[in-house]
Amino acid sequence: MASDDSCRRELPFTIAWDEVEKDISAVVGRLRRQARIPGFRPGKAPVAVVRGRYWNEIKQEILEKLLPRVFWSKVDEDKLKVAGKPEFVDLHFEQNEPVVFKVLFEVFPEFELAEYRRLEAPFREPEVAGEEIDQEIERLRQQHVSYRNLDSRPLEDGDIAVLALKSDPAPDTPQVDQDEVMIAIGEDETLPEFSENLRGKSPGERVDFEVHYPADFSNEKLAGKTVPFHAEVKGLRAKELPDLDDDFASEIGDYASVGALRTAIKEAFEKHRRDASESAAKDKLIEKLIEQHDFPVPVQLVDRQIATRAERSLRMLAEQGVDASSLDLKWDKIRDQEHDGAVTDVKASLILGRIAEAENITVSSEELDHQVSHYAEQAKQSVAATRKKLAEDGTLDRISGRMRNEKTLNFLFDEAVKVDPEPVDSQEEAADEA
Repeated sequence: MASDDSCRRELPFTIAWDEVEKDISAVVGRLRRQARIPGFRPGKAPVAVVRGRYWNEIKQEILEKLLPRVFWSKVDEDKLKVAGKPEFVDLHFEQNEPVVFKVLFEVFPEFELAEYRRLEAPFREPEVAGEEIDQEIERLRQQHVSYRNLDSRPLEDGDIAVLALKSDPAPDTPQVDQDEVMIAIGEDETLPEFSENLRGKSPGERVDFEVHYPADFSNEKLAGKTVPFHAEVKGLRAKELPDLDDDFASEIGDYASVGALRTAIKEAFEKHRRDASESAAKDKLIEKLIEQHDFPVPVQLVDRQIATRAERSLRMLAEQGVDASSLDLKWDKIRDQEHDGAVTDVKASLILGRIAEAENITVSSEELDHQVSHYAEQAKQSVAATRKKLAEDGTLDRISGRMRNEKTLNFLFDEAVKVDPEPVDSQEEAADEA
């Protein structure tokens, strides 16, 4: 999928000098009242002196105001829908001569809306089995486990070994030196070398052994490494899970009973699965809409969306602690990678916008104010200051457009014919849930 130049337009303009002179006179008159020119009282300098002294400033102001005014007047007259910023080129501006220039710009594409109601969307209401709730409650109990010291005896499976653990120094391997670390003997999450070498040992005994960490180990500095350890068994403990009663439920959160906790877990699972299923269904609706509509998209909108996608990726990296300045970022490569996705985003937005017009879907001022308040809270600024900034840089319009598209997509989902989704591998589903 690619954008092209079909949306590009070019308009030539010629403005008679008499019309330009009217604007110049207005600017000169204002400058004459404000200017402080040696040898003349304020506001009394001759027009010719003011004009000559400030000609560069006068010319710049005329160009910044006159050219856009003429262009946008023509746009209104021809009922053109301009996308992005126009570019003013080939300017000829000399005194007492017609002002000549061209404007390069893009327009929004025209296209007929295909059928958008009653599209098929893969979706079914989520189900949560009682066993899943039991597993989640057990996980919560494990999070709130306590430990009880046991009398001295040889370690066996199910015990918690309390160790003083130290590793031999090795290149590119983090040094381990802990006076008290707990290892669960024989548990699935325990590396087998720990269980094998500690099983049968009693408090006071010491043992040396090596541990080979798998390549996919969570600590990247240990992944794939073999580390020699010196361990001293200092004691042993037993896990004590909290009783599954109303006191436990109230400790977990604001739940009056275990029944209330089970209900909350069920509702949370259902919401997560419903949200994920709705999101997947809406993605399919967008795919269908794009398949039904073939039209070019303005290059400027694609470029802006590429920048948005890149900024989003950089924010995600920053949230993960990655310093973007340390990365060897190549904009040409990023642009190539993000281009097709950006075209899809723009096409989807344009289609949703047309559907919103057809269905009279709008964003109320209250809804927009709520979103602006959220931005203000994040920026730690007043709502008024945030709104002003967002309006000045065009972000407010984009926020409003995005909110309208979201409402439109919700409308399409409500109108869609729900069909059973394709089966999903249970392990994949469990990983996504986690």
